[in-house]
Amino acid sequence: MPLPEHWAKPEDIATLFQYFWHRDFPIDQKRAVGAKRIDWTIHIGVIVRNIADLMGLVARFERGGRKDAILRSSEGDEIAIEWEWEGLEGGNELKKLKYHVVWPKGRGRQLKYAVLITYVNLDALQDALNKVEEYWEDAQWPLLLILIITEKTRIFTSRREFRNVLMYLIDQGKPTMLRDIPAVPWQVESSRWH
Repeated sequence: MPLPEHWAKPEDIATLFQYFWHRDFPIDQKRAVGAKRIDWTIHIGVIVRNIADLMGLVARFERGGRKDAILRSSEGDEIAIEWEWEGLEGGNELKKLKYHVVWPKGRGRQLKYAVLITYVNLDALQDALNKVEEYWEDAQWPLLLILIITEKTRIFTSRREFRNVLMYLIDQGKPTMLRDIPAVPWQVESSRWH
């Protein structure tokens, strides 16, 4: 029996990503500023695993043509996820998501949607968004695009200061903004981190 249509929608993942992103954030403003690329990779992997668990899905990492993660139901692949520290430059994450071969093969199933989580420098934001919109225009399924907007800095070991997180649902090349949130928990007003 397939997942109900209203289950595990892109808006659900956007909401859960937002909360898990802030809850387990691997740096703070003063003492723990040394998070490196691997820390951010693990941070997102933990978020994906938590989301799958809450949705009653199984997270399979490095599956299906080496996608970073596949969220599976008892019927098969539901959501393919990629994340990339280096942004859209030189990577093939979009291609892997767009042409994902759904498991189990031969049943004519499609993904509910794909998810790309990537970091984008503020001055390259519009170019990155345009690139994704154009590439995704003829895709078989929607894309939840999560852009972590950064600026160069010397404050943090990663040399990136996180500004905000933008979340778009791109369907047939048309973007719909779902979220624009602070990227760091201490900028979430009235929260325990503020």
